[in-house]
This record gives sequence, C-alpha cells and structure tokens, in this order.
Amino acid sequence: MQVQNNNSFIFSFNVMKKFINTLTLFSLSALIIIVLCEIFIPVTVFFYRPWEAISFSKIPANAPFYTNATLTMNSVGDLCHHTENSIIKNESWKTDELGFRNDNYIKSADILIIGDSYIAGSGLTQTNTISNQVMKMDDNLKVYNMAPSSFSQFDKLVKLGRIHKPKQIIFSIAERNIPSEIKYYIPHSKKETIQNILNYNGLNAYIDKIIKVYPLKWIKARAKNAKGIGTEGINDSKMYFFQGSNQKHEEEDLINTVNTLISYKEYCDSLGIEFLFLPMPDKETVYYELVPFSEQPNYLFQLDSLLKSNGVSTINTLRIYNDYRRENDNLLYHLDDTHWNSNATELISKEIVRLVNQNE
Repeated sequence: MQVQNNNSFIFSFNVMKKFINTLTLFSLSALIIIVLCEIFIPVTVFFYRPWEAISFSKIPANAPFYTNATLTMNSVGDLCHHTENSIIKNESWKTDELGFRNDNYIKSADILIIGDSYIAGSGLTQTNTISNQVMKMDDNLKVYNMAPSSFSQFDKLVKLGRIHKPKQIIFSIAERNIPSEIKYYIPHSKKETIQNILNYNGLNAYIDKIIKVYPLKWIKARAKNAKGIGTEGINDSKMYFFQGSNQKHEEEDLINTVNTLISYKEYCDSLGIEFLFLPMPDKETVYYELVPFSEQPNYLFQLDSLLKSNGVSTINTLRIYNDYRRENDNLLYHLDDTHWNSNATELISKEIVRLVNQNE
C-alpha cells in the first residue's frame, strides 16, 4: 500500500512538473516572439489600425493606451478591412504620460472631454482629433482629450491628483450606447500598489503585449480571412454601416439616458464645473437613406428636447449635420469606418468654440 501511494505521488508530481515546464516554455516563447517583433518587425504589420496596436487589453492602467507612445501607419476602417472597399488613410498617433491621446499632458485644462472612440479619434490623424481642432481654432483654450473614458474614471483621476478640475467638461457618447452611472472612487491600497508597480516605466504595456500575442493572432486571422463586419449601404454607395437596419433603442433607453446625464450635470455642479453634452449620431442616422430607413431616426431629437427641458446644456449635433448636408456633398463619416472624419470634427469644433466665446 505504501509503495502504491508513493507511485501515485511520483506520478502526480511528474504531471505537475510537466505542466509547469509546458507553461514556462509557452510563456518564454511568447515573450521571445514579442521581443523579436519589437526589435525587427514594426507593430503596424499586425494591425489594420493604431487603436488595437497601442491599447490595453486586460492589464490594469489609468488610461486606455500605452503611455508616451508614438505611432504612424496606413490604416483602414473597421467595417470592411481586408476587402477591396477598404480605404487607406494615414494615421499619426501620440499619447501622453497618462496614456490618453494628447500631444501634451495637460493637468489643469479649461475643457476636458470625456467620450468614446469618436472623441479619442479612431480613424483620424492626430491633428484632426476634436481636442486638437478646438485648440487650433482658439489657441487660448487648453483642451484635454480623456477618451475613451467615463465619469467614474474622471472621479478616480481627480481623487488621485492626476488631473485637476477643469472649467468645463464635455461628455460625449455614441447614439447607440447608454451612459453608465458614476462609480465613485474609493482607494484600495493593495490594488493601487500593484497597479502603480505595473504602471512604472510602462511595465504594464510590455505585459499587455505578451498577453495579446499579436503575431499569433495575426496568423490566425489571416488563415481565417477575417474581415470587417460592416453592412454595405444601398445604391452601390460603398458606404458601410456598423448596425445597419438593426439599429434601434429600447423604450427605456431614452429616460435612462436623460436621468444619467442629469446626474452627470449634478456631479459637475457640486464641483463647480460647467457641463455640456455632445451626442455622437450613429452613421445610420446621418445617412439613413442609404441604410435604408424610410425616415431619419428621431431618438437624438427627442433626447435633445428632454435634456434642455431639464436644464442640461447640449449640442444638437444631428441638426448641425443635417444643415451641413443640405448645402454640402462632403462626407461627415468615413465610408469604410464607423467613425466621423475631419470634416465633422471641424464642424463640431466650431460650435464648441462658439459656445465657449458666447458664455465668456
């Protein structure tokens, strides 16, 4: 019986040893691949746009992108990449020491913009992001691009002293999404210590790259001939949509969005910060006739009306786009991408600057 127990122990030990050796070998192999790729192969080879190349996946960080990163590449849109209808566009990206897409880290901004991929500038080169456009139009304004992010993240960064309270916060969200409630930051010493260690000298970025194993994922994607998941519009328009005719809101979405945005304003009021809401119309709403929809969805017009009746300042982005389209044939969104283009950011930047000057 003793011999049998010993044999079972030895067998279990050998199995565990083999597992550990295999895991170690896999980890070392992934690390070697990443190091070799970092040295010899530009990261742009494995991605169709900068977003995936310098964004964190599962490693904790105070911001969405690798800190102090600089990247320039020929990218294509997210809706039909690796197809004949993809359109090459040169994107230059730069992130600051906190990890947001800014030319410089601005700790005390006049305007801080919280938003999603539209505000971060997916599909746009650095000079055409909304924050840079506003500062180009009014060089007296200091504008900080804090996207993609949330009010919960803002609350955390303010309490950590990484950013100071701005004069104004502009909050933006795509029409198809619903804003989330604020989760107020409570310090967790052990968790913060671990995160600070990872953030030190960009250690979290190196770990994130290993976890991504992007060369292997690229091989798998190419083997499967992975492409964008967009839906092409009618009339051979070459315009692709993210949701297409499936775009819709639930009945409770409108009131939930209004209530959350009111809570954002109340939060800003408590800190002495001006609040302005900037909705991002879905591409399907702006170019509804190509989806096609029989008429333009009116969700954003309803939202604008309800917010104004509740004292929340908002930009009627869809009205501005509609007015522009009546007099111009220039596109406001990329044909092959979900997001707005430089024409749209310039248009909305003018409205932001106008409102700022009007309130002074």
